[in-house]
Amino acid sequence: MTWSATAPLLQVSVTIFAILLAGLELGYRIPLARKRQESEGFQSPDYLLSAVLGLLALLLGFTFSLALDRYEGRRDLVMSEANAIGTSLLRADLLQEPVRSGMVEALGAYVDARIKWSQLETLTDSYAETASLQRRIWSLTGQALRSDPEPQITRGLMDSLNESFDLAASRAEARKTHLPQRLLGLLLLYVVLSAVMLGYVLGEGGQRHRGPATVLLVLLTIAITLILDVDRPLSGGITVSQQPMVDLGHNIPAVATGGGAPGR
Repeated sequence: MTWSATAPLLQVSVTIFAILLAGLELGYRIPLARKRQESEGFQSPDYLLSAVLGLLALLLGFTFSLALDRYEGRRDLVMSEANAIGTSLLRADLLQEPVRSGMVEALGAYVDARIKWSQLETLTDSYAETASLQRRIWSLTGQALRSDPEPQITRGLMDSLNESFDLAASRAEARKTHLPQRLLGLLLLYVVLSAVMLGYVLGEGGQRHRGPATVLLVLLTIAITLILDVDRPLSGGITVSQQPMVDLGHNIPAVATGGGAPGR
């Protein structure tokens, strides 16, 4: 894990803004032979700044799109896993006692564990409880397969359990996957160089416009912070909703008491 995923987001934002301010000041102070007062035909290279900022907007949009795609992928995995576990509950409700009660109870504990796992802010040993419950559920499935007079029901249960376990592994991998660090580093470098270019052009024009320039740097900092926030599945402020899992957990008692299938 690197600074973009571990450092406090506010600290990262303040650091980026300070670096951009330093770049702007550097642009103001570039020691070039400025003879604009002596040359009536001098024209500030505004077109270069427009091109630089236009390309910057393109890079920011491209990077945000990548981060948003990863966020959407994590959200889809939550829904898919909730559906797979819900299907497993439907099929477990058709098993013979006492395997039925044990399976429903184990799946209920599994849903609680998955919700708890999604709220953890660290990856250390966070998958251990999930793996333990998966082994317990699989053992109960084996008992059902050996004792069930209609093994096709148990085989259907095995398929949905396999899918839910695979989705759990996919979610664990998605939590560890971030935007490439080289991409973020090059984006930050480009933003800093854009700030230097902004300071240079404003300085050459004779008016520094510190207020509007500072506002522009604030907006750029907010844009980069938003990208980093979306890219943080663990500690970011923009997190994937676990409501499908929570709703599933609320409906499990109806199955456990023989009240019918959970609401889907």
